[in-house]
Amino acid sequence: IVVLLDNVRSAFNVGSIFRSADACGCSLVITTGITPSPHGSGREKLAKSALNADRIVPSKHFANTKEAIEFLRREHPGFELVGMETTDKSKCYTDETYPGAGCYTEGGIMPNNGVVLVLGNEVTGVDTEVMPLLDKIVEIPMFGKKNSLNIAACAPVMMYEVLRQWGAMENYKKIE
Repeated sequence: IVVLLDNVRSAFNVGSIFRSADACGCSLVITTGITPSPHGSGREKLAKSALNADRIVPSKHFANTKEAIEFLRREHPGFELVGMETTDKSKCYTDETYPGAGCYTEGGIMPNNGVVLVLGNEVTGVDTEVMPLLDKIVEIPMFGKKNSLNIAACAPVMMYEVLRQWGAMENYKKIE
């Protein structure tokens, strides 16, 4: 799993996503544009909520999301790009399947296939110019008055759904 953060504003949200990325064994977190990054602006606040996960999970920063997508298409063509956004074309996240089962980063080498979860800005969401570049757009159904979850809450929901589909839960052994 790769997480791509499209102009996310809050360093605290980004730090929380790094913690979830570590918990789920993500291969990479990509930050773009104004998104705080471990080696750029906002790193102090990010580090407070990441609790060192920003030092564990590899990361890259790009000036914009289109550059990040070009990098992924070129360097990791077997990865499917999945945007999380509420639109007329979105499908329920549990109704979709995600490639990459059994494929994990080993020795710093990313696998040949997998999924990139694209999460957008807390207010404006995934950039409308980015959405046509994605392979799928999914959403988490909302049953209350609000139409979305906080990005730091929605990221782990999606990560764990991917892991569930990959059969990771069957291989999990609780350490006692």
